[in-house]
Amino acid sequence: MSQNMPIKALESVLNDVISIKLKDQRIFRGRLTRCDMYMNLTLADAEELENEEIRAKYGQLLLRGNNILWIQIPE
Repeated sequence: MSQNMPIKALESVLNDVISIKLKDQRIFRGRLTRCDMYMNLTLADAEELENEEIRAKYGQLLLRGNNILWIQIPE
């Protein structure tokens, strides 16, 4: 298994809407615009969700890779 597989999976869904859960249990959804080898992600049209409802809208958002618990990408 290649070490770059997670990055390749993210690169394949650039400009798609993804969901991200952070270690502090917050969930964000937005259009993936950038990712790097440290799993730092930039989302456009980002929203914070709580109980599957929009809690806040952020527009552009940078999430540090070391804070990410999981990423849900479209199939």
